[in-house]
Amino acid sequence: MIAGSAGSHGIKFETDKLHDLFDIGLLYMFFHIPILLILGVVGKLKPAILMFAGVILFSGPLLLKGMGVFDGGIVVPIGGMMMIAAWIWLIFIGNEGEKED
Repeated sequence: MIAGSAGSHGIKFETDKLHDLFDIGLLYMFFHIPILLILGVVGKLKPAILMFAGVILFSGPLLLKGMGVFDGGIVVPIGGMMMIAAWIWLIFIGNEGEKED
């Protein structure tokens, strides 16, 4: 919430591309944080930890790059791969514990 508010009111972006990067970082946080809360409630902690690390490594550098603080380099794709891995993990454990009669 603080990052979104700062991006809307306080940060002067040098270019539209940097503003777009900042918005992408916020968007991925916006969609993944409720999923992380749900995963914590239902007890899927290992994929939640992987997804949390991915969100931090993906969105964090995008926010910082948008602000002109940090380039991000290889960190952003690593974070993206971690989020993808977490989603794949959830697909495969989604029916874990359910047995057919």
